[in-house]
Amino acid sequence: MKIKSLSLFGVIICLFSACKKDSQPSINPPISTIPEIEFIEATPTTVKQFNDSIKFTIKFTDGDGNVGDISADSLSLFVTDNRNSTLVERYHIPPVAPLNSSIVVQGKFSVVLKNTILLNNANSSETTTFSFKLKDRAGNFSNVVQSGTITVVK
Repeated sequence: MKIKSLSLFGVIICLFSACKKDSQPSINPPISTIPEIEFIEATPTTVKQFNDSIKFTIKFTDGDGNVGDISADSLSLFVTDNRNSTLVERYHIPPVAPLNSSIVVQGKFSVVLKNTILLNNANSSETTTFSFKLKDRAGNFSNVVQSGTITVVK
């Protein structure tokens, strides 16, 4: 009888020692204070030069919420036509969080590129992609993302 109770006691001890609480709770890793962007979509994917606009949708995440600026003269989003790196459009992004806060922000924004053109007018169509980068109020630039292919026609 003594052996049975010692065996039962040993089994109970083994069970309790096998159940071990994690020393650290599972916490999400911190989000970087350098903005990060992701290309979502461009519509339409075929445009007529001088006439049609392209709407781009970009997803963003920032660890300290300093994306965008109150001043309309502050240009935060840079869109480059990859056919020619000097063709850069700049856009104002309004603040996405209160100016004196330091909070994680994420969301989507859309920008419209008006009147794309053919770089070589002898062509009846050209294809291109567009690159995007975002600058926060601290001067940090995000990663660079690229759109899908856009066709420009006469």
